[in-house]
Amino acid sequence: MHEKHIEGIIARYVKDGDVVSIGTGDLGEKFTKKLALALEQEHVPINSIGFVPTSMRSAMVASSLGLPIADINDKEIDVAIEFVDQIDNNYNFIKRSSHSFVRDKMIAQSAGTLIVVADESALVEKLRGTIPFEIATFGWKRTLNQLDVWGKARRREMNGIPFKTETGNYVIDVDVDGIFSYDDLEFETKNIPGVLETGLFLGYADKVVLRGAQLRLLSRTEFKQ
Repeated sequence: MHEKHIEGIIARYVKDGDVVSIGTGDLGEKFTKKLALALEQEHVPINSIGFVPTSMRSAMVASSLGLPIADINDKEIDVAIEFVDQIDNNYNFIKRSSHSFVRDKMIAQSAGTLIVVADESALVEKLRGTIPFEIATFGWKRTLNQLDVWGKARRREMNGIPFKTETGNYVIDVDVDGIFSYDDLEFETKNIPGVLETGLFLGYADKVVLRGAQLRLLSRTEFKQ
């Protein structure tokens, strides 16, 4: 994503006094750095905003830039920017890479405005493919077997070692061929005792930024896109 596009998104949606959260990753770091730069250039006191980290790495980057860390226990989030793998025309989306799906879902629910960034090719008519589930480590094989009825399920590993989220849980990736009811999938899988959260986000996104030859903005609340 071009730097001027990042600057434009921040200038348009982040206001003085906002509590902000930005997803983790290379693009997330670019957004965080542009946020700090924008505050400096506009001569707005940097402590006039709060920053809720999405990971330990996100917290380190924000601290190195002088952004004040905010606690979601004390303040709701005004603007969150998230990076996703797939999104449909109703703004439901799948996020597959995360340091904690529990944390990400709490941030999405808290956000007054959730801006989702995705490649243009990620916009689909119906969500499909791999959906991640954050699960408790206790009895994880039992939970995996219960998730396997929805599609081929496997525990996520990195270099042969079970991957653990920053909240201390495993991730099970399930290859779902087709989702007939997103709500049913979310409800029924979360009724499994070991499932803590999913990478399926229903009804959270307010605005979508699609990256392609040109930047496209889709919005629930703005008629001009």
